Amino acid sequence: MCQGAAAGEDRAVDSERIQRLIRALEDEQPSLAWNAARELGRLGPDAREALPHLARALRSPDATTALWARYAVARITGDVGRHLPVFLEALGDKRRIWPGMAAAVVAGLGPAARAAVPRLIAELSDPNPDSRWSAAMALARIGPDAAPAVAALAAALEDPDEKVRWHAAWALGEIGPAAAAAVPGLIRALDDGDEDVRGYAAQALGRLGTAAREAVRALETLGDDPNAAVARAAQEALERMSAH
Repeated sequence: MCQGAAAGEDRAVDSERIQRLIRALEDEQPSLAWNAARELGRLGPDAREALPHLARALRSPDATTALWARYAVARITGDVGRHLPVFLEALGDKRRIWPGMAAAVVAGLGPAARAAVPRLIAELSDPNPDSRWSAAMALARIGPDAAPAVAALAAALEDPDEKVRWHAAWALGEIGPAAAAAVPGLIRALDDGDEDVRGYAAQALGRLGTAAREAVRALETLGDDPNAAVARAAQEALERMSAH
């Protein structure tokens, strides 16, 4: 009986949250409106009551708000394929949509956005670092189906922006064994001056398993890294390799 009451209370809290997000869709400040749309999308089918309000947000004069509203509709209805062409087109819209925002939307779609891989590869060469790291993030979320991006992601390990570098390393790890050609670049990344890059490079090598055997010595050295999280990532990578 108590469990049932708790479940009812949770549903009430969720409903209240959805109502707050619906009201925020009407906010004059675009960032609040598109953040609300994004959060509604993350709730998925549970936010179905927001669909009529999101339909209005699709016509927002702010292109970023309209894009996140479309993302929310796609996630809530589960009909990603219907909306994907709009997301692909948005990746090339540098005039109306904030840098990196279209790729962030695609990232939220996960493997269902595999058709975006060629566009995301092109984004890795964009002059704006926000566009580059967001593209790498989207490729990471797509996972193994992003294998055609391996060469571009390996090149991004040398990007001047550390956020791009660690997102590239993360994406290579999410692609998995198909990213074997990036092993030399990931080994070099173990010496990166940024701890996040080192950690994600170690993690990626572990995910590549036996395809990254040549990284064993470098990972053993990284076990003495001054950053405990990086040292732990190196140790876990070695354990993964020995398990295969």
